[in-house]
Amino acid sequence: MQLIGCWSSGFTRRIGITLKLLDLPFDHLNVDVFKRPEDVRPYSPMLKIPALVIDNGEVLLDSDSMVDYLHERVGPLRALIAISGAERRQALRIVGIATTVYEKFRAVEQEASRPEALQMASVSDFYSAQALTGFEMLESAAKGRWLVGGALSQADIMTVVAYQAVSNSPLLAEVNARRFPKLAALSRHAMLLPAFESTVPR
Repeated sequence: MQLIGCWSSGFTRRIGITLKLLDLPFDHLNVDVFKRPEDVRPYSPMLKIPALVIDNGEVLLDSDSMVDYLHERVGPLRALIAISGAERRQALRIVGIATTVYEKFRAVEQEASRPEALQMASVSDFYSAQALTGFEMLESAAKGRWLVGGALSQADIMTVVAYQAVSNSPLLAEVNARRFPKLAALSRHAMLLPAFESTVPR
């Protein structure tokens, strides 16, 4: 398999972490789509990352479909989410919250990148408030070492990806270990695993 996208993309990082945790070999084309679009276009004509080339040559362009494929490949006993029931619903709920938080943060980033005269503070404030509310929901969900069922799951992966991306940015300074101590602890615990540490944007 081949994963296309840079680790600064949270969704690329989510897939990289998943591949590493599942011990699935892959090549990584670590490319910034904004700087080298010509390297991405053969795999993703829309220049959407991540892209995952699977062994039969098909290219997947959505991180949820990639996770689904990788779980299907390793089987339910190794999948990083319960196959059914309350734990699966809980994990999917947390993944949904963390994904939304990350997307709202990227929207804040995009607004901040516009010329100052064109920026809309009300829009940025709205997205920031959504992200902070999401982090409060994630903090409330953190009750043990891992978020769901006492084992590492997709819920932890996406939550750590979102928390680290936002807490390392000056755009949402309210997201820090003092305000969200459980998420900070989850992040530190995850970073003990090579799958997380090796995919930190450098």
